[in-house]
Amino acid sequence: MSKFQELVIKNGREISLATGDHAFMQGDTDSNVYFVKSGLLKAYYIRVDGKEHIKSFLAEGSIIGSMAALVDGDPCTFSLVASEPTVAIALPYKVLADAAQTDIALANALVGFLSAYGKRKEEREYQLLSLSAEGRYEVMLKATPGIADRVSQSDLAAYIGITPQALSRIKRRMRK
Repeated sequence: MSKFQELVIKNGREISLATGDHAFMQGDTDSNVYFVKSGLLKAYYIRVDGKEHIKSFLAEGSIIGSMAALVDGDPCTFSLVASEPTVAIALPYKVLADAAQTDIALANALVGFLSAYGKRKEEREYQLLSLSAEGRYEVMLKATPGIADRVSQSDLAAYIGITPQALSRIKRRMRK
């Protein structure tokens, strides 16, 4: 077991979320990093028009936290909800950051987390700004096999940035 895993187990708090339960909501302050042990989380934004825009789906082994809340204590810019029954470990970011100050292995783990997070953000930005809806759908299917079987058509459409009807048309074209 790595020092990072030991830190998470020793200092984290296991939480169980039923489908629809939130770990945090947009506007909350939550300084935890969440490690998904089982289940599926959905990170989403509520737009000004009240519609939901899905940032990401987080399956087993994923890590997430609101960087705005973690780094500066600002309100979370997105909400985190269970798309299916989920068990996660909530670890205060301060515990991780403080431990990383004196332990090179933990510092490297933190750098790895932040690097992976930044890379995912850049890739998602590229997809939204440079790819067609069909291209975004194909990338999602390739990057997260099986996700289409775990989430609703409306959630898939919200992730891609289109209507459920437009997603149906894309799926029909791809089957031909």
